[in-house]
Amino acid sequence: MQSKPRTRLGAGAPLVSLGMFLVLAAGTAFAQDTSGNIESLLSQASLREQNKDYEGAERIYRQALEASPDDPEILKRLGTVCEIQFKYQIAIQTFQQILKRAPRYPGVNRLLGVSYYGLNRFSDAERSLEEELVANPKDREARYYLALVLSAQDKQAESIHQLENLVAEDPKDAAALYQLTLFYKAAAEQTSLQLNQLDPDSEWTHALRAQVFQDNGRPDEAIREYSEVLRKNPEFPGIHFGLGQAYWTKKDSGHATEQLNLALKEDPQQPLAHYYLADILAEDKRFTEALPHLQITIAAYPQMARAFFLLGKCYAGIGDLQQALTALNKALQLDSNSKDVHYQLYQLYARLGDKAESQKHFERFEALTKEGQDKDTTLLEKLREKSAASNDAQ
Repeated sequence: MQSKPRTRLGAGAPLVSLGMFLVLAAGTAFAQDTSGNIESLLSQASLREQNKDYEGAERIYRQALEASPDDPEILKRLGTVCEIQFKYQIAIQTFQQILKRAPRYPGVNRLLGVSYYGLNRFSDAERSLEEELVANPKDREARYYLALVLSAQDKQAESIHQLENLVAEDPKDAAALYQLTLFYKAAAEQTSLQLNQLDPDSEWTHALRAQVFQDNGRPDEAIREYSEVLRKNPEFPGIHFGLGQAYWTKKDSGHATEQLNLALKEDPQQPLAHYYLADILAEDKRFTEALPHLQITIAAYPQMARAFFLLGKCYAGIGDLQQALTALNKALQLDSNSKDVHYQLYQLYARLGDKAESQKHFERFEALTKEGQDKDTTLLEKLREKSAASNDAQ
């Protein structure tokens, strides 16, 4: 059998092959060293970012770019820390460097839009953010900043639409809710100004002023404005409810009851009119009369903790303790920090003979009072005395 020829180590070809091997091996080792060095630098920069040392992170990212000048991720991180430091122009140049090679590199158009927004270049910001949303329509941050950019260009309707969609998808998005509140307020103020300029003495202008006074806890001024509306137009929609609400806020139960009953003649299912009437009736200990009003309120507003609290109070008032317990536990589920609910449960469990639950709710009531949710220290002292007397009796 013929053996395979061996490679010869001598002059010529064998020496060239060995040289090529050494060069390739050296190149591989260099690439590994470079890669390891970059990873180390990126870790250092990330740590600086976590410690909010953005200037230090920027220096390290620039050092990493010396080894890998066109790395899009390093450029993206560099642009981001520049943006955080308000170095918007540098950030823009950095992001544009990425987009020249990859026009839709993930997240970069959004970051570019934010930097343009920081420089008040709103049309450029809008264009960049919309470009990001072409590639990723679900990018919430891009949609949020687009709303801000649209608002800055007086495109309020479009801005509000963006934020409403964000809140519809995530009702716990606090930033979107905050901005939406501000935009609603700004839109309302602008509309109010236009209405006032149209006719400062119209029934509509007086009604709007009344609502503003009511919202700001100034019932006397609200009543004055609503009364002017009533004088100008007795058929003005919702006028009796507005007056009833203002009188209820003022704790003028006589006038409030009169106006709320008139409101229910106009709209028999007005849920808040029923609630205010129920509250007045419960205050007068007319619990049975209050119950039907609360049923209508709760049917319309099943998440209204105060309505369930009042329902529980009314059931307790007529001696239906189990129904009271059900209603109050529902109120507690909706608002676990309600001092009033804990107080009612403290009393209710005492009537049911459950001393442990009664004491638990008393202690929670006391804790909430100490936290400043209620400044009525006199009531607290009375409850302490009552609790101590109850413990002594045991």
